[in-house]
Amino acid sequence: MIDKDGIERPDEFDSNVMEIKNEKRKVKIDGDYPYKPRNIFFRIWCSIFRALAICILSPSLMIKHTMYFFGRKNIKQLRHKPFIMTCNHVSYFDDLTIGTNLFAWRKIYFTTLYRNVLRPSIGFFLRSLGGIPIPGQSISGTKKFNEDISELLKENKPILYNPEGSLWPYYREIRPFKRGAFSTAVKNDVPVVPIVLLFKRKPKKNGKFKYRYYFAVCKPVERDKSLDNHAQSAKLMEEVYNTSVRVAKEWYEIQDCGFGDEKFKRVLKPGKTLFFEDDQWIVKEKK
Repeated sequence: MIDKDGIERPDEFDSNVMEIKNEKRKVKIDGDYPYKPRNIFFRIWCSIFRALAICILSPSLMIKHTMYFFGRKNIKQLRHKPFIMTCNHVSYFDDLTIGTNLFAWRKIYFTTLYRNVLRPSIGFFLRSLGGIPIPGQSISGTKKFNEDISELLKENKPILYNPEGSLWPYYREIRPFKRGAFSTAVKNDVPVVPIVLLFKRKPKKNGKFKYRYYFAVCKPVERDKSLDNHAQSAKLMEEVYNTSVRVAKEWYEIQDCGFGDEKFKRVLKPGKTLFFEDDQWIVKEKK
């Protein structure tokens, strides 16, 4: 299908746009795989590599994409608590940016497609920065994956999920969510923090676009303990999805983001004329 920006997309919402090649790492992701890193030498390496990423990768991405984070205070109240985050998967660097910029002060883990971990170099680097492969069809692997996720949450480690299930670069709409993240939140009695990645774009001389990244961190969503577990995860997923859809929709409607279909042709500056409070966009333009 062709989206409203003229970009060709798969017909299925959970189909991956990126073609994954060179799955040559000899790693078997099953019930014996350490989803939670336990090797002391690897953990030391992870700390060193993450520090390098915070000092080098994060600033370079900030310069390239002029990033801005709204709603940082919504995670400050969870500083010493475990929680799950969700983010629409529309950038190659969304998980890494959240892990090395928004959470430079705290180590987080993020789930990723198991095939990414099988790629030479990239797979190792993803693991080093907190990537946890989601097992494919392995029943024992899924059981061990859930056990290790629960163990990390008990250690007050935040976990980031991409509930859309696949990467669609620069897609402005929120695709349907899968329930895994929300079932895990209910099982471990932790809140879910929705994060929405938004864009502005400017045309370049070569006919391509330069994208600016904006992250909207929403208020934590708690589970409804009056319901059974299945109903809790369904309601939690619906609330997080509806919030993400509304935040994204309003962002692209209230200002000129460079896509050509905005209702208002005005430039709003984050922190000066555009604010994000209680999951609502607030415009304070000078008279």
